Amino acid sequence: MAVLDKHQLRDLIDSLSIFSGAVVVAVLSAIVVWRLTVLWPDFRKLWVLFVPFIIAFCLYWTPVWLGADPSEYHAWALVFIIPWFLAGALPSAAIVRILKKRRVHWD
Repeated sequence: MAVLDKHQLRDLIDSLSIFSGAVVVAVLSAIVVWRLTVLWPDFRKLWVLFVPFIIAFCLYWTPVWLGADPSEYHAWALVFIIPWFLAGALPSAAIVRILKKRRVHWD
């Protein structure tokens, strides 16, 4: 398995479209929210909001943090971060709802 260097990782993340980035955020958000909800179910509503936002924000700004020129990133930030956040929030909310129903049936 080849390890990506800093420039390859930046190019890979920078090549994400709105759709492909949304898929990445949706999958990562669902996995992270599922684990956090299992571990700390009292905060499930917070997980649905914060986790997808943090993942979308970090995914968008990672190329800049890895050395890309930040000049155009500020102008496009909301165009990418908001749809990516929504793409992550929807499956996260579904995961939380499923886990909440399962927990009610177990009690």
